Amino acid sequence: MPTKHSALAIAAAGGMILLARALELEEPTAIDLRIRRMARTPRVRPVATALRPLFPLGLPGGYIPLAYLIEWRIARRTGRRAPEIRRAAWAGWLVHRGFKVFYRRERPRRPGEPRRTDSYPSGHTTGATALALATARVLRQQRLLSTRGVLVVAIVPPVLMGAYRVLADDHWATDVVGGWLLGGAIASSAAVWSDARGGRGGE
Repeated sequence: MPTKHSALAIAAAGGMILLARALELEEPTAIDLRIRRMARTPRVRPVATALRPLFPLGLPGGYIPLAYLIEWRIARRTGRRAPEIRRAAWAGWLVHRGFKVFYRRERPRRPGEPRRTDSYPSGHTTGATALALATARVLRQQRLLSTRGVLVVAIVPPVLMGAYRVLADDHWATDVVGGWLLGGAIASSAAVWSDARGGRGGE
């Protein structure tokens, strides 16, 4: 019988794929162009500078070790491991890289830069979303944070990372939406796996 998390995983993955099919591979959408123009205005550039320290955290060498650290901290506090968190982080890297093997979309180009066709979905956003949502679920299940705190963990990191990738002019806004959807699908799949093993967020 399908669970809530399996339904969420299917819906999010389906949304990510449908968005990919709707996008023009060579040309950005009108909303992508509009948001890029806004992001490149002088008033907004300081925000991109302020968010620049997020760059290494959105790389697999950043968010995968962070997942292990979070799991270790939770285990120290509760005596229960939370492998769902590291599984989501690893899958955030592997699944998005696998998708990009078959799907090509050109990134925003700046003068003098080489053409890149690995734009969709945003890998930084995918990894941050998968890790944040998986962590939030474990924290909620183990009652380590209030409901408000769990919502902050679930929402703020993905939103900040997605905003940074657009403001840094490394991705289109629709790439970020794809990253949110894929990250959500991965976190929900990790939850299904954990529940199937009887972990309920920890093993």
